[in-house]
Amino acid sequence: MENPFYRDNLEQILAFTQGRNVLRVKEVMRFTGIGDHRTVRKLYPINEDGTISAATLARSMCPRTK
Repeated sequence: MENPFYRDNLEQILAFTQGRNVLRVKEVMRFTGIGDHRTVRKLYPINEDGTISAATLARSMCPRTK
């Protein structure tokens, strides 16, 4: 079942990136307001090459429900 916040998050991310589906760590930092790249890497599943897909970021930002 899809989290109800997923689509909202994805829409905001795609608007921020002007439709690009891959973000770099610095873009995630700007989008989220997180000032430290280490925190971004702890909170979100960043790939080894320093990227994350918009869909993965949107899913990672959703609150976990039990």
